Amino acid sequence: MTENTFDPIAARQQEVDQYQANIALYTGIAATLPSEWPESLLKFKGSKKKHDDIAKVESLADVELLADLWAHDDAQAAIRTETLEMRKAQAILNAIS
Repeated sequence: MTENTFDPIAARQQEVDQYQANIALYTGIAATLPSEWPESLLKFKGSKKKHDDIAKVESLADVELLADLWAHDDAQAAIRTETLEMRKAQAILNAIS
């Protein structure tokens, strides 16, 4: 029987690695989506009620574009959040290494 011991340095490094993978994923997602907001859809930028707002858009092409723009903005926000958490994990890793 193998004894499993917890290695806090390895665990923290895995955490940092996962944040880096998430950042790469969100960066890839953002790169595939439009980011330029047309004037006609700017009123929906930063919406907190996306399901309510999308119902106000009549053109299916605009619905798709709006969904993509929101997804792009969400990916950009996720990159920042993952970077914040990664930097905290890196600081902890540096302190315990």
